[in-house]
Amino acid sequence: MRFCSVMAVLAMAALAQGTRPESIDAYIAREMQARRIPGVAVAVVERGAVTFKKAYGVANLETDTPVRTNSVFQLASLTKQFTAAAVMMLVEEGKVKLDAPISSYIENTPASWSSVTVRNLLTHTGGITPGAIVRVDGTPLIDITAARALDFVSKPPLMFRPGEGAFYSDTGYFLLGLVIQKASGHAYRDFMQTRIFDALRMTDSTMLDKWKVVRNSVPVYTIHDGRISHWRRDWQYEVNAFAGVCSTVEDLARWIAAFRGESLLKKTSIEQMWTPARLSNGQDALVTGDAYGFGWMLSGYRGHRVVQHAGASGTFLLHFPDDDLSVIVLTNLDGPSGSRPASLARGIAGYTRDEFRPPETLEPRPDPAPETTRMLRDLLSDLGGGKESSILTVEHQAFFKRLPPEERSDVTDLFQSVRSLTFIAADVSSPGVRRLSQPVSRICYYRGEVAGKTFYFTFWLTAEGKVAYLNFYPV
Repeated sequence: MRFCSVMAVLAMAALAQGTRPESIDAYIAREMQARRIPGVAVAVVERGAVTFKKAYGVANLETDTPVRTNSVFQLASLTKQFTAAAVMMLVEEGKVKLDAPISSYIENTPASWSSVTVRNLLTHTGGITPGAIVRVDGTPLIDITAARALDFVSKPPLMFRPGEGAFYSDTGYFLLGLVIQKASGHAYRDFMQTRIFDALRMTDSTMLDKWKVVRNSVPVYTIHDGRISHWRRDWQYEVNAFAGVCSTVEDLARWIAAFRGESLLKKTSIEQMWTPARLSNGQDALVTGDAYGFGWMLSGYRGHRVVQHAGASGTFLLHFPDDDLSVIVLTNLDGPSGSRPASLARGIAGYTRDEFRPPETLEPRPDPAPETTRMLRDLLSDLGGGKESSILTVEHQAFFKRLPPEERSDVTDLFQSVRSLTFIAADVSSPGVRRLSQPVSRICYYRGEVAGKTFYFTFWLTAEGKVAYLNFYPV
């Protein structure tokens, strides 16, 4: 009882010191309207205690049911961190070895998978075809058994040799579900229920089951032909270890709080999950531009180390491990339709602590290093003119060259159209922040005018002044 009282005091103290509920309310209302999001549930967790939680909008457009903080959302790919945790629990028990071939746990695998390991699957470095949804003549099956899925994903050749590349793969996590079943002796969904949901008192969490009626469940919407429509992901997947967890912001607050201690996993296991995977050449294994651990994207924000993941259903979990802060955002509009839950989470973090305010909300400051700004402006000019630049790290030069020709052409055209670059702010990076395998020393933020539009640019700089990574986005 005393523990609960202490946690409540800490929660109220944190709320008084930082989180601004009225500002978050106004921010969410603006973003929901701009992005056409029907409903959102949000939670902020600081030092293991929930300091803010609230629901907004409509859960079900047909019944006009409001979103609540115990509304059950489909998490989609946030499931991967649960699957990775389950694997690490079995590693701790000696039932799974990270560097064992997956053929040790899965029968009838093709010969081409002989050197694919459990670690490869966790880090998307196995080279196995990424698509896990069984299709016939391009149309997904309604009922997808584990046997049918395994047969389907076993046929294509490897995309690259295991450990020599990285490509985001739902298939890899489906296969990890089979590994969990073999090593534990239990069905994947039963393992998740007893070993994770029940153990952490995640009482409203469950595995997606199209046959099951789930109280307070929230459908996912998409924008089709300009109108809000049903998402149409109607398949029943027997071992959905890549996208099958359904949960609430309240339960996810318990989930992320479990990473503070050792109630779920040992600290050494958590550290492995949050360590960038390496390719056989020693470089970080990059997935959509970010390093990847076991079920978590690893990146940095405003100079702070973050571990995070998105779900295509419009969900995001943002965690600052060195600052003991997490932001959970669950929407019911899919990501491709523009819900942008990652941006929402970062905005909420900024209303929780000023040091996390998004750069686009800051007013320009006097430029402390005009020579750096000139260098970065010259970099954009060189890239826009199709020239190589020594200002980029070798790793970034190689990354830029690997972009598909059409995408690279779009980027160079944009850089060629930059008319101004105005300094906004700079952060000193924490020691754990890396981009494209290189440690980052400083991060600089700019506002730019590009072909009559306003863009925001972020440059990650090494201690030597090289650009390890750059990112840009329009207002």
